[in-house]
Amino acid sequence: MSGAGPVNCGKPSETRKSSHGERLSPTHARSRSVQMSTTFNDEQAARALVEVVGTTPWEAVAIAKGYIALLDKRTDEESARIIYEQGQHTLKKSREIVAELKSKKFLACLRPREKTGSAENPITKLFPAAITERRFMELLGQLCDTRPGLDYDDDREIRHSLTDFTLSEGSASLPINIKNAGTRFLNAKSLVGLDPDDCIPIPAYKAHGAVEKLPSLLYIISVDYLLAEKLSHLASVFQGNEIITWELLNKCHGGQLKKAKDLFVSKMTQKYWEQFAQMAAANPFHVISARRAIRILQQKPERTPGIGLKAWGTGASAEVNVHISIKAETTDWTIVCDRIRQKGIIDVIDAVNRKRQEWVYDPEI
Repeated sequence: MSGAGPVNCGKPSETRKSSHGERLSPTHARSRSVQMSTTFNDEQAARALVEVVGTTPWEAVAIAKGYIALLDKRTDEESARIIYEQGQHTLKKSREIVAELKSKKFLACLRPREKTGSAENPITKLFPAAITERRFMELLGQLCDTRPGLDYDDDREIRHSLTDFTLSEGSASLPINIKNAGTRFLNAKSLVGLDPDDCIPIPAYKAHGAVEKLPSLLYIISVDYLLAEKLSHLASVFQGNEIITWELLNKCHGGQLKKAKDLFVSKMTQKYWEQFAQMAAANPFHVISARRAIRILQQKPERTPGIGLKAWGTGASAEVNVHISIKAETTDWTIVCDRIRQKGIIDVIDAVNRKRQEWVYDPEI
């Protein structure tokens, strides 16, 4: 097999949109390529993907399996059906991909990532989240060990779930959403009246949805502004096929890419937890309920610039967040943990759903 060289990820039978929205002709699409920084050939890349994330329906995995079938002397039709059975392409399209694989090999049949900003980077979002969740899961285990009858469920595999974990005791349950605050809001003082080191965001629409569906939901947040920077060198931890897979995940696109990234992050976090745990500071976890976040939004609209600041939409494209003071408006997890240990989760549920009577404006006109 020849070396990889530049990866041409265009698909000749399709037109696509550029990042600016215009239609790209097949020729234009094919001209966009990705230069791999690591030396590996087509067969090595295909077999690496199948070994590391081969259980996912990512389009690149389907093509890899079809390519390996050709290398193993399977017929064109057998190879096409292997791609088809992965669920990302019609049988007709799978046959076209097989023909392309025979002429251009594997890497040239992949599509490039068009979105490459920090929001698309697994280092920025997925690895910090996975590490934070793993840290907190260990604390949950310790809590459950100290109170008979207390247990928790891991909800992270449930699609579109608002929760990461659910603490349960008898008929009572306490849903928990884990967050990693990894970026300091540098303009917090001028925009929301909080010091940048005392400011964490809660997405307003998620908090509203949580209050409607899971009234007792707790957000548990770790603030670690250095973690993403430390993780920028995490590729040095990976070995063999993991290195190849990591590069392909960062450089190439295709249907169901997120599932492949999620599996890779999960496997690597578990395998190399000792190294990752050393990168993560033993920062405290801060607790605030979705109910309290919405209460702050109602009482202090200036904390939510999308609704409380003139011309926000023309000056920023950020998500509409409720900005919370760590010192004044969150509770340390150790305090919540002690309440659960002494009185059970019902004590925390009652605290979240506490009510008080007050006068409010109710204009008729």
